Amino acid sequence: MADLSIIAPNTTSFVRAGGQLPISWSFSGTYPPTISIELVDNSKQLFTGPLALFSNLQTTSGLASWTIPKLGFVGDKFSIILVANIGGTATILAEGPAFSIKPEGTPAPTTAPGTGHNSSSSNSWSLCAKAVVAAMLVAVLFSL
Repeated sequence: MADLSIIAPNTTSFVRAGGQLPISWSFSGTYPPTISIELVDNSKQLFTGPLALFSNLQTTSGLASWTIPKLGFVGDKFSIILVANIGGTATILAEGPAFSIKPEGTPAPTTAPGTGHNSSSSNSWSLCAKAVVAAMLVAVLFSL
């Protein structure tokens, strides 16, 4: 049985239209050789079904990056799903948590002093970068 988990994006991800959306996942067990990545608008305001971002990616790559169009992709309830063709049927293997895509030029979020969170504009990207590096290390270890 496949055990796939989406690492990024996650609920702390902050991405902007026109920027890059890093997508990473981990895997273990028996998994299909290829997967597809789809974007879901959980609010159903922009589109009602999943939107294919990538198809036939090697499951073991654990990493992809999508350039978000500057127009049309703004909202707070997006998620990523990993899909594989199993026995001729598209099967969802993992669904990530909701994340936001903000308009181009939106300033990075800040937190109130004393909350223990870094308020720098690179905080969310730093978390995503760490997740991507971790996924790459997992992929390398599994390929050895």
